[in-house]
Amino acid sequence: MRTSLAALLILGCLPAASSKDPNAPLGSKDNPYPEDHPGTEDADDAVPYNGEDPMDENDPLAHYEDDGGSDLTEDHMRALHSQLDHNGDGKVHHEELIKFAEKTRKAVVKKEIAGIFDEIESTKDGHLSFDEHMAEVAEFHTGDEEEKAHQKNAEIAKFKAADVNGDNKLELDELVHLMHPETHPEVLEVHCKEEMRKRDTDKDGRLSKKEWQAAAPMGEHHPANADPDTHDPLADFDNLDENKDGYISMDELRHWESGRFHTHDAMKKLIDLADKDTDDHITEEELVAVAESIEGHDAHPHLLDWVFHEDL
Repeated sequence: MRTSLAALLILGCLPAASSKDPNAPLGSKDNPYPEDHPGTEDADDAVPYNGEDPMDENDPLAHYEDDGGSDLTEDHMRALHSQLDHNGDGKVHHEELIKFAEKTRKAVVKKEIAGIFDEIESTKDGHLSFDEHMAEVAEFHTGDEEEKAHQKNAEIAKFKAADVNGDNKLELDELVHLMHPETHPEVLEVHCKEEMRKRDTDKDGRLSKKEWQAAAPMGEHHPANADPDTHDPLADFDNLDENKDGYISMDELRHWESGRFHTHDAMKKLIDLADKDTDDHITEEELVAVAESIEGHDAHPHLLDWVFHEDL
């Protein structure tokens, strides 16, 4: 089945009002494939997703299947604690969790993209050219001609920022930047400026509550257990508005779009869940104790990513 990179970009990198978590590996319980797997060029070849995609040793998600899907075991937790405890004091604190999350993020998504790299029609030759990318994403541009031109220019800027060596084509590492803007500061900056442009209707360089709520996707990095039917965008606004001036600034929007807002929040909640002696640290036994109750928690997809990346 030939997959369109543009379809993967739209599904995986743009904010979507759904309860999936694109931070979790594509195809895992917290980020399942859509009902009809997108991107086939020949409709007759399309195979609707039935929840039971065949797995093989080359599948980047086979590790999860081998270990019982999205379950985290006590052994996983012990191995994770060893990786997280950077200073070796037997306890994991918030800063160590964040440091590990940021270190592994790019490696995790690169591993996932590498697993599908040869299945994407436009990267079968080992790279994605500028012309191929622009041709693919053009069909997803919406609005009048002026608006489509804005979206096209943003896509050009994002591609050029991802193209580190400036050869007008993206190798695997550069493709990671394009598909996951949070892994490269210049690509993230382009992405955030475009988000602000689209949502800032009064063009004052910030988002009011009305503007935030008018286009209030749950966010590219929203926790996996969030329910789109009960999701409260104003609660997100209030939590993200760090200086409490009643607006979301570019810096605050960047904090949201990078995923750092949700990562910090998820790690704080993990400490609250596991830290039974309330010393703001997690011992190995405290982490092991939440192995069975962690599923559905905001930190769950992060821990799954780490297990996946470290082959624990």
